Amino acid sequence: MQSKIAHAAERTAFGFALDGIINAASSKDREKNLDRLVDMGSKLLKDTAPGAARGLRAGLYPGSKWEQFLFSLMDEVDHNIIKTTVLNGGYEAAFRLFDPTTACNKHCIGCWSAEYGNRYNLSFDDMDKLVSEAKALGTHMFMLTGGEPLVRKKDIVKLAEKHNDCMFNIFTNASLVDQAFCDDVKRVGNIAFSISVEGFEDSNDGRRGDGSFQEVMAAMDLMKANGLLFGTSTAYTTKNYKTVTSDEYLDMLIEKGCRYAWYFHLMPVGA
Repeated sequence: MQSKIAHAAERTAFGFALDGIINAASSKDREKNLDRLVDMGSKLLKDTAPGAARGLRAGLYPGSKWEQFLFSLMDEVDHNIIKTTVLNGGYEAAFRLFDPTTACNKHCIGCWSAEYGNRYNLSFDDMDKLVSEAKALGTHMFMLTGGEPLVRKKDIVKLAEKHNDCMFNIFTNASLVDQAFCDDVKRVGNIAFSISVEGFEDSNDGRRGDGSFQEVMAAMDLMKANGLLFGTSTAYTTKNYKTVTSDEYLDMLIEKGCRYAWYFHLMPVGA
């Protein structure tokens, strides 16, 4: 009981510190404020993590790409999402992966979900139990795959709301993202997204189906407008690896509001 109280107090204190960092990095004097925060962080880390302290100073100098990344994050991503992501995904740490469903609204070439069908589902109670038991073991970050997890988006929002000390990263084709869902994500604050995209329109739709690329672009525009936190999940192949590592492609993702990218080796199922 005492350890839970202490943990709650530490989490609250860390949350207050995050509020200060977010406010400092969002203010008119943020260049000066950030310099002070970097100094403070470097001093705190110099004994326990000297490498991290050096990296902090080396990366966050005026005009650096990481400073630009941080400032764009503060300007464009909902602050509740930023705070909750750092609290749950960083402070609480550790992660696990699970599939809420094998159901999917697409039939992408090589995907195991298309082979297994849509008959396997975890009930909300099953997901709740899984997350509760994982939390007891110290896990607070979960990656949801599928199928298409957003087939179950109402249950996912309910799960995120109930377990508001956890972070949920959803791997999704983004075709089911709409304004009502964006509103829910901003409210709960602890959901981020890894959007499946395999390059520009030709290479993406060749695997994911006609119109899939435009669906992703529209979803990214909506998510960026709502300040959601998202990146990409890309399966690289001999056909698309040059495209998905090109400056043109990465610049496009940055312009759309992506904050990170996962790259996976395609392991196809079937012929």
